[in-house]
Amino acid sequence: MIVGAALCGIVSINGCKEPEPENFGTIRVEMAPANDATVFAGTTRVVATVNYGECLRDWYLNVSPEQQQDGPDGGAVFDEWAERLCTGYDDIPDCEVEEITQTLIENTNVYTLRVTYQINDPSTLAYRELHVGPLPTEEMAGCNPLVELQASGLSGRNGDNQQIWRISTLPGSNEAATGQGAALSVQIVPQ
Repeated sequence: MIVGAALCGIVSINGCKEPEPENFGTIRVEMAPANDATVFAGTTRVVATVNYGECLRDWYLNVSPEQQQDGPDGGAVFDEWAERLCTGYDDIPDCEVEEITQTLIENTNVYTLRVTYQINDPSTLAYRELHVGPLPTEEMAGCNPLVELQASGLSGRNGDNQQIWRISTLPGSNEAATGQGAALSVQIVPQ
């Protein structure tokens, strides 16, 4: 380890670059069955929706509109995170991202990020964490980039796209930002 650090130090004099800091990240939502894990049986899709706080609304609409999902820089970011959300972490269910949708509608005050996950094995959902993103870090946004998870913000669906479970209990604080300490732990009950 020390030898590696010394070599990197020597190489950095000759052009070894420090890794770029992550400008985007995720929030984490842990799914805890209220009674037993059978609540997840038959789940083929999970839809997670968070509401952007004031910082993110201003950042996406006024400060960095090019980072919106349909913006010249944002599209690549959203595409990259669609690949990462179900592969880059150890604590996740067996999933694939079907779709990420950003909604920014000023005249109706709808500012959301929705991620739809295909669930390959519903037995992997209990006490696992869904990573919801991409969300800019505080350093990138220049403000506290909070999102809010509401009771309607997480649902499980079966193969017929019928809702089969939902959140029954939110944590004491239902707001989070990238780099959060503990995941937002929600209690799940049948629909």
